[in-house]
Amino acid sequence: MWILVAKQLVIMLIIALLGFSVSKAFKFEKREQQCISKLLLYFINPCLIITQFNLEFDANKLKSLGLVLLISSVLHIFMIIIALIAFRGKTEEEKSLDKLDRIALVFTNCAFIGIPLINGVLGQEGVFYLLGYVVIFNIFLWTFGYIMVGGKMQIKKLITNPNIIAVTIGIILFILPVTLPDVIAKPLGHIGAMNTATAMLLLGMLFATFKLKQQEHDTDSSEIAQAKPVNYVWRVAKLTIFRLVIMIPVSLFTVYAFYRLFSGFPNIRTICYVIYICSLTPVAMSVSSFAVLFNKDESYSGLLVMSTSAICIATLPLGIAIAEKLF
Repeated sequence: MWILVAKQLVIMLIIALLGFSVSKAFKFEKREQQCISKLLLYFINPCLIITQFNLEFDANKLKSLGLVLLISSVLHIFMIIIALIAFRGKTEEEKSLDKLDRIALVFTNCAFIGIPLINGVLGQEGVFYLLGYVVIFNIFLWTFGYIMVGGKMQIKKLITNPNIIAVTIGIILFILPVTLPDVIAKPLGHIGAMNTATAMLLLGMLFATFKLKQQEHDTDSSEIAQAKPVNYVWRVAKLTIFRLVIMIPVSLFTVYAFYRLFSGFPNIRTICYVIYICSLTPVAMSVSSFAVLFNKDESYSGLLVMSTSAICIATLPLGIAIAEKLF
């Protein structure tokens, strides 16, 4: 399977490179990025989610979705514990960046990169199970993530999240003894099919317009001005190692334990692969959004997203190759 994952990542990289080229050629800026990002989050992804649930009811699939929720919750708890232990700065500046590091370790790009990747490797069934991971991701993002960076919980943001609403509608649709008529299902399907291309084009645009924020220090304070970039390099390297390398054995141990515990469960292998892949994807773009929202270091958060997105091309296939030895 690691070869399929590597091939799919190359395909996605090519699309991202096209997005990078177009963004450079037409000088796209943040406004265009925000437009595509909102289109993807509020329209394309929800359409894809509803489409994936537009199936005839299957009790085994519903039980499998419940198992995905359980495994994903346990894995997120493990990641939170590791994040709280691993990132503990001493100065105020370090503590502020620790908050971003912690959510960057816990929250992965399971939607923007996970959905097209799993759809290309495991197909519609894989995306169906991935939606369970997306639900848990959003629950922890708007509880732990919001408390970590913003200082309080935002239940309203959780309830009104477009992806959570889409999953709720999808589950209701899945349980009901009917499916959507073609006149509705096909337009939703066509829109949902835009997910891969749109997500990767957006990623390419982000790379094209990324700029490291200039330091707000006097020109004669050279020692201070030079300290932060060095700190950036070390912190980004540390977070990247934790997110893309150390999480391989942590995620593998977790999903393999459930794989053995529920060995007789239908599609347990596919379920474990989906959760495992989601947990090894790069830092979520939500980390940058939170940095902007709470006036944290936006440039640093963007650097985390960019570096992990680039390096995962090598680490993700490696992680899958290791998992194939066990599953």
